[in-house]
Amino acid sequence: MRNVLLIAALLVAVPPAAFAQTDPGDVQALALISDEAFDAQFQCPENETPDQRTDDLQRYMSWAKVNHPDWSFRKRLDARYGLLRRHDCGETLSNLAASARPPFGR
Repeated sequence: MRNVLLIAALLVAVPPAAFAQTDPGDVQALALISDEAFDAQFQCPENETPDQRTDDLQRYMSWAKVNHPDWSFRKRLDARYGLLRRHDCGETLSNLAASARPPFGR
């Protein structure tokens, strides 16, 4: 219980950008991050290095699974897409649109 209180105190005292440093496997810390806080710290993937993009996607999927256990995989992807749109991640959205086309040019 003491660890949970310490984590809660740190999350309140640390700016939202520090959430990006939360380990994707740290379920207790991820459980304390609200939807609003996660949204506030969200960074567009095109502004990150490939390693950061991978870590952030893993962190998002872990966070969504812990905080929204009722969400299906599709719902987690839809919510992620909503974050990309809300934060004007044009390059990533363009890449997603291009990859959604049929592979053999119909």
